[in-house]
Amino acid sequence: MVNTSLKYVDLIRQRTSKWANWFPEKQDIRVGSYGRFNAQTGRFDVEGNVYDPEFQKLLDATDGKMKLSDHPPVLDEEEKDFAVGSMGVRPKDFSLGSDVVEGIDKAAYKQDWQFLQDKRGAMLVMYKPRQEHFPKGKVFEALYKVPELKEKYIVPSVYKCRAYAIYLSNKTGEKISMALLPKSGEENKTQLEWWTDSKVENLQIKTDNDYVFSPLFTCKRKIPLIRPLMRDSPTPDPVDEGFWMECYPPWEPLDDDGEIDPVYDDDQEDDPNVYIPRRDSVYVPYPISDDSDDE
Repeated sequence: MVNTSLKYVDLIRQRTSKWANWFPEKQDIRVGSYGRFNAQTGRFDVEGNVYDPEFQKLLDATDGKMKLSDHPPVLDEEEKDFAVGSMGVRPKDFSLGSDVVEGIDKAAYKQDWQFLQDKRGAMLVMYKPRQEHFPKGKVFEALYKVPELKEKYIVPSVYKCRAYAIYLSNKTGEKISMALLPKSGEENKTQLEWWTDSKVENLQIKTDNDYVFSPLFTCKRKIPLIRPLMRDSPTPDPVDEGFWMECYPPWEPLDDDGEIDPVYDDDQEDDPNVYIPRRDSVYVPYPISDDSDDE
């Protein structure tokens, strides 16, 4: 049995160094959300948001001056379509004509996706996303001082979109043709709907009139500060996001079905000096680097 959501999140993170949401229709990940990842499903379990009134009380106890309501998230302009596949997954020119797909000449997006035989692959498409994020300046600095965030992940930015397509392959070398078309009818000319020739399992395609979906987001955690060697040396104040870092996933390496593929000796299971993610803290003490292009 395939652990679909966990494998999808893991593959997209490897490709983008960002975190994917397998449940964009059901789970709205917002800027300022904090919590932990579920190591069994890859889902980000939200425990709260820094813009909630309850969190402001925590901030007042440490800062007393910063009002996050005066520093709301910034919503950037539309970007180009975001389309990415995991290693070995290739986008190709749309292969079908107007004799098969009515209105294909008016498509807002059209693409074929080719997946590998005997290898799991993932795909994410967002139509003209807009990135929403913390404003530059004092937000990160103020949040760093809140002790309740010490063992949490925090979401500083999300990609919002009106239409998305996500898929985890079934390892049969399948090809999927898909297009984003205007709905029929004069009254629906600004609305979009997905067309695809595929009925494969695990393909999710959704549209809306507004930017309500958040299929991709970033996460950061605090960098632990080391006390100065000299007793009288002051601990430096955090500057913007300089004291925050990217994070490793809380699960060990996965096999093709999304199950744990251990890389340590089982004899070390009871050794307290050996870091084992499923037993110990979900965090590691150094950031992940950006993945390089696989081409």
